[in-house]
Parts: sequence; C-alpha cells; structure tokens
Amino acid sequence: MVKQKILVTGADGQLGKELQMLPASWPQYDFIFLSRKDMPVDQAGQVKDIFKIHQPQYCINCAAYTAVDKAESEKEMAFHINADAAGSLAAVCKRI
Repeated sequence: MVKQKILVTGADGQLGKELQMLPASWPQYDFIFLSRKDMPVDQAGQVKDIFKIHQPQYCINCAAYTAVDKAESEKEMAFHINADAAGSLAAVCKRI
C-alpha cells in the first residue's frame, strides 16, 4: 500500500516545528516538511515544481509572515506572504 503524502510548508517556523512530531503518531502518511528555503511559498513557479515532484495528497500551510511589529512597517510584504502567497498555494493545491 502506497502512503499518502502530506506536504507541510513553513517547517522551520513555530507551528511547522510542532507538526514535525506528527509522523510518529501517523505512520500511515508520508510527511514532507519544507522550509522557506526549500519552497518559498511566494514563488509560484517553485511551488508548482515542488508539487509536481512530490505529488502530495494534502498540504498543511504553516508558512506565514509573523513579525507582528514589523508588519506595520512592512504591510506589503506581510500581505504578500499571508494573503497572496496563501491564495497561490491554494490554487496549486486545487489543480493537483
């Protein structure tokens, strides 16, 4: 039986690190943990390529702009990561 794959973005963040404990309790799934360096969610082309390579059945998006204080002065970047990139990621998921 082939394991279903779960791709997790933002693996180096606080939530992503916590989710890295899941494989021990869910051995029936193959987890793929990717950091910003591995798959920058704001780079649509790279996201598509990664999805083509791994062919995940599920995606858990933990990637986010979380510097709350800086978000006030970097509104465009915060919106780009937390809204635009998340929407682009969702579109790739829908196609896959």
